[in-house]
Amino acid sequence: MTKIPSMLLVFDIGNTAITCGLFKSGHLIRSKSVAHRDIPIFIKNCYISGRKEKIKCLIASVVPKLTLKIKKLNSRLKIKTWVVGENLAVPFKHKYQEIKTLGSDRIVNVYGALKRFKPPLLIIDFGTAITFDYVSAKGVFEGGMIVPGPELSFQALIKKAARLPKAARLPYKSTSFLGTTTYDCMTSGILEGYGAMADGLVHRFKEQFGPKITVIATGGFARHLKPYTHVFDIIDPHLSIYALHTLLQILKAGV
Repeated sequence: MTKIPSMLLVFDIGNTAITCGLFKSGHLIRSKSVAHRDIPIFIKNCYISGRKEKIKCLIASVVPKLTLKIKKLNSRLKIKTWVVGENLAVPFKHKYQEIKTLGSDRIVNVYGALKRFKPPLLIIDFGTAITFDYVSAKGVFEGGMIVPGPELSFQALIKKAARLPKAARLPYKSTSFLGTTTYDCMTSGILEGYGAMADGLVHRFKEQFGPKITVIATGGFARHLKPYTHVFDIIDPHLSIYALHTLLQILKAGV
């Protein structure tokens, strides 16, 4: 097994934000979600705090331009970098017909979930898009679904409906089931609506594949949706960054 370096930076790069983690001697010491524009500052701060340590970096990304930007910055700082799908392959069984088109975020989630939980599994990642990924009892990724996420739906509603408040932000908590103002109606619609969607789709997955599926919710919006749904067995906001940390162990050289 490859020796874990003293400090490891991991990035799960989504279309809206990035989940970052900093591990030291195998322990997660810092994690946060940052906007794309703030990632150079985060990397430089980690570099400064660990300049006496050996720092490595693992990336799962669906934003190629930002990945390239991070690689260039890391190169200048002499931080060795691995990117899922480029110089780091993820070993997992699947029935996906176009595996090269499967997002690295979904690949890492499946890999990480299998490392931590017993299948069958349904991994729901609440990001810019919501992905539902099913893993059979034999540990095989069978496929999934992609649904527009809450932020996309909320912004599309504001943009297309002329009389809705343009400055409104994505809600994380509703005051009541029935809204008595326009914004309250939008809030309840997003939270109750996506909660009901999660309930309904998980019910359909269990009808298709059996009732013993463990449902894992991850992504930034998962914890906000918890009060509005009844189907999450596990909420694991660090699923992707722990999976990336685990992936380091399969590297055979250069660490």
